[in-house]
Amino acid sequence: MRGLAALMVVYAHSISSFSLPLKINFLGEVGVTIFFSLSGFLMAYLYVGKTYSLGNVIEYAISRFSRIAPAYLFMLLLSYIVYTFMDPNFVYQISNQNILRHILFSGNVSVFWSITPEVEFYVLFILVWAATSRYLKRFDIVGIMFLVFGSIAILSCRNFFPGTFIGAKLHYFLFGVVAGVVRSRIKDEQEKNSITFLHMILIGLLVLMQSGTISLPFISNKEFYNSLLTAVVGAFLVFCFTFPSRVGKIFFENKFIVFCGECSFSLYLLHMPLIYLFLKLPRVNGSDFISVSLHIIYLVAFGLVVLLASWLSFHFIEKPGARLINALGTSCKKKIFSIFPVPSTEKMRSIKGDN
Repeated sequence: MRGLAALMVVYAHSISSFSLPLKINFLGEVGVTIFFSLSGFLMAYLYVGKTYSLGNVIEYAISRFSRIAPAYLFMLLLSYIVYTFMDPNFVYQISNQNILRHILFSGNVSVFWSITPEVEFYVLFILVWAATSRYLKRFDIVGIMFLVFGSIAILSCRNFFPGTFIGAKLHYFLFGVVAGVVRSRIKDEQEKNSITFLHMILIGLLVLMQSGTISLPFISNKEFYNSLLTAVVGAFLVFCFTFPSRVGKIFFENKFIVFCGECSFSLYLLHMPLIYLFLKLPRVNGSDFISVSLHIIYLVAFGLVVLLASWLSFHFIEKPGARLINALGTSCKKKIFSIFPVPSTEKMRSIKGDN
């Protein structure tokens, strides 16, 4: 679903820039909702129930950092150079005043804003993991109760938090976590006609809502993001579409969507600078056949360039950067354990986690 979410965001940002004819309601916001819900879902699905140990937590931190850091830091450095020394109108306005904030994953320039709550959730999830681990091992509910009451308190004040703070978007991640925990307990992976029918209904409803046939009860993106309803719907969509079906295979397992899913983070980071660059190119305006044809060629070229740039970033920045971070992280982990030996049971759990 990451590929579809990334395409939603790209198209939403392209509508006003290129005067596209089909304006879709809250398309970008729906894409970001899927990103947040999917993050909560995957963290719970992959880690809740897995042994909570120092070694596994370090592995988790390395995995999360290696997923985001290479493309993010590369784009951050490139944007700083372009904006500071080449083009003061560049879309990513990274300057001496805010670069440190962005390096610390707490920036709010353009699409970088959504990465801040994502990273903050990765840190918060360690507490969720610890609390659920204590409950599963010892039936100790103190940690879970603490998280529940803390979450309720934060959610009740979410309208007062800045949009880049995890508190303002916590409901998306939490409902995603709940969906991930429930899904991890369901082992049935067979295709069923009922799931196919459900997928058809959900896709139909999405099309009707995004086309405006079914109006969404929001007047602004802030109201959209603050709504608990959108968080529940986002988690429900992610949960439902993890079950196999013929419709799901057509929409989410075709080669194009799989490709976009692999490159989704680069796609998300690169599309705005490429929109900015394409807007600087000369364009032909008019309603005659030649002008319309040239405009279509222009848009197709933009789409191909975005996909190509994302593919190059994924293969030559994200993957090598992730391998380097994983290697360095694993080396540091071994050094830490050699300096501060852990108890034998802890060490065995860590080794099992690595395998």
